[in-house]
Amino acid sequence: MVSIKNSHVKRLGIFCFYDKQGRAASFIKVFLDDLMKNLDDLVVVVNGKLDNQARQLFSQYTNTIIVRENKGLDVAAYKKAILTLGWEKLESYDEIICLNDTVMGPVYPFKEMFDVMDTKPVDFWGITAYAGETVNNEVIPMHLQAYWHVYRRSLVSSPAFHEYWETMPLWKDYAEVTRKHEMTFTKHFEDLGFTWASYVDWKKYQGYSSYPLLYMPAQIVRDDRCPIFKRRSFFVDYSAYFDQTAGQPALDLYDYVREHTDYDTDLIWDAILPSYNIDDIRKAMHLDYVLPSKTLNHRHNEKLRSAFIYHIYFMDLLEDTCRYIAALPEDTDLYITSTEDKIPQIREYMQQHGVNHLVTFIPVINRGRDVSALLVASCSVVLSGKYDVVGFAHDKKSSQNQENGHHGTESQGFAYKLMENTLGSRDYVENILTLFADNPRLGQVAPPPPYHALYFAHTIPHDWGANFEITKDLLENKLNIHVPLSPNKPTASAMGSCYWFRVEALKPLFEYGWKYEDFLPEGVMGEDGTISHAIERANGYVCQSRGYYPAWVLSDRYARIEIDSLFYTNAMLMNSSAEARRGESLLSNMYGLHAATTRWRILKAAKHRVHLGLQDVASHTVRKLPEPAQNVIYTAAWTPITAVRYVLGKVRAGIRDLRKH
Repeated sequence: MVSIKNSHVKRLGIFCFYDKQGRAASFIKVFLDDLMKNLDDLVVVVNGKLDNQARQLFSQYTNTIIVRENKGLDVAAYKKAILTLGWEKLESYDEIICLNDTVMGPVYPFKEMFDVMDTKPVDFWGITAYAGETVNNEVIPMHLQAYWHVYRRSLVSSPAFHEYWETMPLWKDYAEVTRKHEMTFTKHFEDLGFTWASYVDWKKYQGYSSYPLLYMPAQIVRDDRCPIFKRRSFFVDYSAYFDQTAGQPALDLYDYVREHTDYDTDLIWDAILPSYNIDDIRKAMHLDYVLPSKTLNHRHNEKLRSAFIYHIYFMDLLEDTCRYIAALPEDTDLYITSTEDKIPQIREYMQQHGVNHLVTFIPVINRGRDVSALLVASCSVVLSGKYDVVGFAHDKKSSQNQENGHHGTESQGFAYKLMENTLGSRDYVENILTLFADNPRLGQVAPPPPYHALYFAHTIPHDWGANFEITKDLLENKLNIHVPLSPNKPTASAMGSCYWFRVEALKPLFEYGWKYEDFLPEGVMGEDGTISHAIERANGYVCQSRGYYPAWVLSDRYARIEIDSLFYTNAMLMNSSAEARRGESLLSNMYGLHAATTRWRILKAAKHRVHLGLQDVASHTVRKLPEPAQNVIYTAAWTPITAVRYVLGKVRAGIRDLRKH
């Protein structure tokens, strides 16, 4: 094969598109606008649905749109296009590009890459290659990654290439397609004598990662002018990142693209928010902010109009309440909700203690607590059009926890975490408002959920409790919001209902038209499973549905507490599973713990069956003997068992002592 530099290269693109709802995200237009500058023809193959918006978009570039059943993933789509067009047609092109919508870009014009690759004397090429390695005893050969394969005429016209596609079976799932096509294609044709190359030099990163496109994306975009990046980078399960990196790939990539390229990062949000679980996005993108409590951050954009709504119920907490109210900037309007009988007492207390912030009182009915105070009593404030950002908080005791035998300091700690990270200081609040001004996709910020004391069982590993189905019903049936939900992933919502939010991000929640009657009366609402608990868990998903993201926020002062609590939590969990530890990483240790607990469950079940069997035998034999004889037999039977338990206990204690030293 010779290079094809200095001649017009006739190219065909076969673009595989998939979206669950058939919607084409805005990044696809930007992608195809640049790609078409380098193509003569385009075929779009749709796996599954195609809505009118997407069809109109693709019709701008091609008259050949093939819609097929969503089976066999992208490789089956390529096969459909290849066999539909026929070999005679395909061999009239210098290059055929099989690509899919799992990548975004271009960060740099595709022409840069085509100009470089035109000089390469190869039969096929790609953008990135996966270096060979062995994972869990599986040998993965070095191969071009299949989101972008370019086949030149020398390969396309060969009988071997014809046979490959004509005899290709319909593979069932991602793992099968990956193992039987992507991993093997490169070696298969290399063994037949065909040559290949990758635009990004895979050897450069071999000592770091076999998959730099996922684990080192910022570096290959920056250093190798890689024109694309994986959409998956921003929602990959965090275990993939944490097992091979410090967790930084997606954040580094996003920041580099935003700060050092012309690529519009709004396209990233448009691509990921409608289609992927918000907790996966939150973790990969590190949607967490730590803000100064005694220093003002520089604000790049104009300050937003703001208000704060504070629901007050407990008169004995007024001192703390007024201290937090004092953190509000003067130009943030203050609204206080409370029952009619308490408003004079609150007003008098504020006057006596020098709280001079102008306040508008809103009387409420004591039904639905803080949730109805916000969604019913304060709805007109939020929807007035006067404010861009609104904050909300309420005083908190959780007295039911004390009634259940817990200490008051446990729920006080939750209240402390909420308030310190919502109204921690005047500078801190100003920094929250700056955060909204400078991050137009930010929908809400809330303190992270509590996991100390009794709250651990309710928030780790996720915070749904008994509320998944009722939250799903609220979102999908009442609010007509359809975003990915999972009962096995945390909500990324405002647990404890103290948060700041962009009015546009939560509009559907307020426009629903809530009434006090929608909420249970005081004394009837339990600890879980009510509409109030569903609303508490829904707000992050409402943000997501509107094209905004929810985030966690901490003051720098509270972050000092949080980091030690996190390390302590992890250390306690790992120490408790010391005998099941395996390997070095967190994941390998968790696999060891899972294996050990699985064995324990099996042994426990076997022990239970043996115990029942012995009981049955004893009932027909030993128990028919006189009581003195029964005692002798039972003592003799238990003596060796007791001795074995004693020895095993000593061995375990010795092992623990050795590990300590």
